[in-house]
Amino acid sequence: MSMVKITCPKCNVDGQMSLLDSRYEGPYRCWKCHENFLLVMDSNAVKSCTPMSQEEFERQRELKKQRDRMKGGAD
Repeated sequence: MSMVKITCPKCNVDGQMSLLDSRYEGPYRCWKCHENFLLVMDSNAVKSCTPMSQEEFERQRELKKQRDRMKGGAD
């Protein structure tokens, strides 16, 4: 597991996120301004951080939960 730093594109505040894998694609919410983003990371580096609506954030969060459950069931 690694801790990665994420700088919010809206308010420029640094946040942290712990990841089990070096790749991640899913929802991210800034702890300071509460803006929602679709975050894409590879090799523990941010590749993109795209703003999204609250509805899309919730949809992405549900998709991530489903993917995580599928991963857990496959082991």
